[in-house]
Amino acid sequence: MSVILTIKEAPHQSSSQKKGRSVWWRLHQLAGLQFSLFLSFVFVTGTFAVMSHEIDWLLHPAMWTSPTVESERVSWGTALNTVLDAYPEVTTFSINAPIHSAAPFDVVVAGSEGRKHVYVSPNTGKVTGEGPWFNVQRFLRDAHRRIMIFETYKGVRIGILLVCLTSVYLLVSLITSFWVYKKWWRGFFRFPRGKNMRVFIGDLHRWIGIWTLWFIAVMSYTGIWYLQAELLPYGPYPSQQHTEGDLSGANSSALSMGDALDLAIVNSGAVHSEFRIKNVYIEDPESSTPVFRIHGETDKALLVDPRGNAVWASAQTGVLLASRDASTFNGVDRLYIANNPLHFGTFGGYTTKWLYFIFGLLLSGLSVSGVLIYVSRLAIQEKISGGTKYFLKNSWRSMGYARWPALALTVFSFIAFPLLIV
Repeated sequence: MSVILTIKEAPHQSSSQKKGRSVWWRLHQLAGLQFSLFLSFVFVTGTFAVMSHEIDWLLHPAMWTSPTVESERVSWGTALNTVLDAYPEVTTFSINAPIHSAAPFDVVVAGSEGRKHVYVSPNTGKVTGEGPWFNVQRFLRDAHRRIMIFETYKGVRIGILLVCLTSVYLLVSLITSFWVYKKWWRGFFRFPRGKNMRVFIGDLHRWIGIWTLWFIAVMSYTGIWYLQAELLPYGPYPSQQHTEGDLSGANSSALSMGDALDLAIVNSGAVHSEFRIKNVYIEDPESSTPVFRIHGETDKALLVDPRGNAVWASAQTGVLLASRDASTFNGVDRLYIANNPLHFGTFGGYTTKWLYFIFGLLLSGLSVSGVLIYVSRLAIQEKISGGTKYFLKNSWRSMGYARWPALALTVFSFIAFPLLIV
């Protein structure tokens, strides 16, 4: 319930009760109404970011492949060798697993023209095409996470800080809604059926707000975790050193980088049984001793970002160097590593991703419906019917002085992204 709700005062209420309610009401209005433009932008970009990889897949035929079950895919090393052979002049940074059965391996490389995606068929092991680095997924990710502001101040990333502050507004809106909407628990099955459009929008706003309470709570919690992580120093996740490893390159002539990756994946089984690999990063790819950092999922720890389970191995020999097991983390580390899947809804596959996408759309609509409710009440007080021009004008005015920085931050993302491409 991100904006003001229409509740009629009971005639027998004391002045102190009315004053108390007005305080909650003003807080609810401040959190939702005056920041509604910026909140809506963050909510909408975050909602579509959940499905951003799939949107890119729909838009780029180079990403279309024949459906291939995971057990029949070519190896990760084969995909890497394919790219190294086809693009000997580029530097390879990472390989990402197919997002679904009809998607390719996504290999990120960089050359004289900057970074780009190279797609490798999991069925044939051949390159199916290329994609730009600045795609839909990149725009939605950077717009939602940092509103295209990459500058830092004393180690704090300004864009991320501004976005994380919306979790505070969302939390205030959530808490105050319980006072603004009395006996809210009765409204779960009180379907919208107002006598006119104004009443209908008010009923719809309250009904959606009740059903999205859990989602608002999750977004507030995870957003505040991101906020404190940005402000407070936090050390690296614990890892276990297995061996000093042989990084001298003595065996490099025997193994290509792709073969070393396949061997490293085999060796990872000694640490993570049934290791479901999600991505592979190549650290120091241009050095004489590059290292694989392999992320994935296991059954030993639930609700864990793939970064929590990692294996480091020599990119020349496949020798295991170090590992990280999320099941051994302490409570604080587990909370940190659970935040990403809980925020993005990736912990349950497409079931939770679609659930988050739908509830994200509903949450995005709450700000809009709340503004409409507020302007409708103004029209009633002024005893005018109010047309489209009236609603647009007063919706803009109702946001107060906060509308200007909110508009600037929103527009900046659309201006800055094309400049990044150039």
